[in-house]
Amino acid sequence: MQSVGINIGSSSLKIACVADGKLLWAESIPHEGNFHDAAEKILSAHPIEKGARALATGTEGRFLFSVNKTVEPLCIEEALKELKLKADAIVSLGGEDLVVYTLNDEGRIINNFSGSKCASGTGEFFKQQLARMDMKLEDVNGVPDTARILELSTRCSVFMKSDCTHRLNKGEATKEDIVLSLSNVMAVKVIDFLKKARISKGKVILVGGITRNRHIIRFIKEKAPDIEFIIPEEASYFEALGAAYLAEKDGSPMPEPSKLITKNKVSFTHLESLKTQLSKVTYFPAKHGRTVAGREYILGVDGGSTTTKACLIDMETDEITASFYGRTHGDPVKALKQCLQEIKKQIKADIGDGKINITLASTTGSSREILGVFLETPAVYNEIIAHTEGTTYFSNDVDTIFEIGGQDAKRRYRILP
Repeated sequence: MQSVGINIGSSSLKIACVADGKLLWAESIPHEGNFHDAAEKILSAHPIEKGARALATGTEGRFLFSVNKTVEPLCIEEALKELKLKADAIVSLGGEDLVVYTLNDEGRIINNFSGSKCASGTGEFFKQQLARMDMKLEDVNGVPDTARILELSTRCSVFMKSDCTHRLNKGEATKEDIVLSLSNVMAVKVIDFLKKARISKGKVILVGGITRNRHIIRFIKEKAPDIEFIIPEEASYFEALGAAYLAEKDGSPMPEPSKLITKNKVSFTHLESLKTQLSKVTYFPAKHGRTVAGREYILGVDGGSTTTKACLIDMETDEITASFYGRTHGDPVKALKQCLQEIKKQIKADIGDGKINITLASTTGSSREILGVFLETPAVYNEIIAHTEGTTYFSNDVDTIFEIGGQDAKRRYRILP
């Protein structure tokens, strides 16, 4: 008889299926908050026999599943027993949580040490930073060990993200440096919690999807040479496997995939639509036109933390004749090159092989210095000046400016003349 364990993590859904004490299959995929589609995708590839029993564990999302539920520590104990693993502690490295469980000689959990809710140094934060750099988890193990390890602001995820973004945008670090630096931060966090648990020697088991990052494992081992770290083959779906074994006696009948998840209604109170305030909003549309051969133009570039923008302005008419908005992906120079390529296409569409003269070029944004060097221009301005100049061009009586960027939000107060 088959039994199924379902583990709903903060970022991924894991399902394991066992029969007669042996693992038949297991799979882990990101759920992006959509448990139904993630479960359906896994189960469509691995049909479950009729009469199978199932048990769900993990985050609060487990209560959406129409099967019996249990807590993760019990699943961990069961997996340890079935796999015949012995250790002094087990570390669960999840997408948003880091938990150290200390164990007794019988493999029972006697205490646990968990992290704060701050995202810095978590798997999900690491994944988000990879996306900002246009990298995937599969790229991490290809990062060379020779990349630099930088000191990052680890107290807060916002500060850490700013640190990573600005170092990349200023050319102070490569993507590989950031990957290794973040991996080191996560390893330090693991060691800190082991110290809190008073584990300085013996055996420690590491489980969770993060164990697939070889750099984190390397750093952990280097920082605690007196500890023997064990990474079981089942590490990425460990809790789901334990739930599957427990399901044999504590599970409930596995429903059809379409009935596996309970429909859940979420309601929020809301204010009136912002459209009711449209009468208080004044729009200042920019003038747009076509590029004309032989004229002089200004190139403006904004190298932001998440996006890079560029526009070409006709010096005679103040019209925007070409522009592009693209992702920075941690490489501002590459992003600017893409902007210039797209602007050249727009120019060619207007004037063919005709010529124009770009007399001035200026940069702003978090990567303004390095982009200024690339464009060989001294016209490098901070965003405060750029926002003020841009706003007063349209209206000189504005005294407060708000800017919502990819990395931060800013408020400017301007003393009117």
